[in-house]
Parts: sequence; C-alpha cells; structure tokens
Amino acid sequence: MRAVAGWALGLVLALSVAAAIGRQGTGLVGYLPKDRVVELAAAADGSLASYTPSPAALASFAALVDPVHLRVFLCASRPADLAFAARIARSVEAAANPVFSAEFVGVAADLSEPAGLLSENAVTMAPEVVIYWMGSEIARMRPGAGAAAEEELAGLIFQARSQIAEEMILDNDFF
Repeated sequence: MRAVAGWALGLVLALSVAAAIGRQGTGLVGYLPKDRVVELAAAADGSLASYTPSPAALASFAALVDPVHLRVFLCASRPADLAFAARIARSVEAAANPVFSAEFVGVAADLSEPAGLLSENAVTMAPEVVIYWMGSEIARMRPGAGAAAEEELAGLIFQARSQIAEEMILDNDFF
C-alpha cells in the first residue's frame, strides 16, 4: 500500500513537472531577450542563423541621430512571428547605433497575455512593431508580403519622421 501511495505521489509530481514544462509557451510571454528571440527563430528556421540585413536598411538605421525605439510584439510559438522578430533583432544589432534599440514582447496566441502591455500599447494583432521616436509613438508596422522586414521598417521610420518634421515646420506655434 505504501509503495502504491509513493508511486501515486511520484506520478502526480511527474505530471505537475511535465505540465509546467509543457506550458513553456507561457514562459515566452512577456519581455524576451533579443538573443532568445534569435535563438528560437534559428531553431525553427536554420537559415535565420546566418541572416544578414540589407545594406540600404542598415545605412538608414546607422544614420539615425535621434532615439528610435522599437517594441516588437510576437507570438513565440509561431515560427513566422519568430522569423520576423529575429530579422528586426539582427537589423538593430547590425546597425550598431546606440540611438536605435528594440525590445521584444512575447504574447499569447489569443492575445490574452501579457494583458497590461497589450492594453497599454493597444496591440490587437501579432506580430506588430510599435515605433517610438524621441519617446513618442510615431508608427506601427506589421509584416508585409514579400518585403524584407528591415527595408519596410527603414522606410516607415524615414517616412514618419519626415512627416512629423514637416508638420513641425508648418506649425506656426512651434516656432
């Protein structure tokens, strides 16, 4: 009887550990280190391990002089989201510009978690990049069909910054 009780307790503990490990996807909810995003993406698609961003996009990112920060929301259980985020991560890293940064937020597939960050950033779909310039949101980006993520991002940042600059110039109250 004692052996059966011990076996049953062992089984319950084993199932609890297995359930915790099985929920590893929930461990991928919240802020994720850039290196972890790249590692997971490379495990899902080996070609991402040697991914090199386009020279034109890197030149655009390297030329930034004002702080641009990216908040990348992704579902880490979806390989396409990981690939998109890894390309962004590699671009930020390769630009080697201290005013160009990114953070990565893993979300649940149903967008239920992390509730606070999703609500605060009004995220309704993943993957999505929220782009901040000098601390203010200037644009959002979702992956486009066929376009390289970093090229699309570089163009969007340039366009949004140019539009804001034009609005500032036209604003008589600004000067």
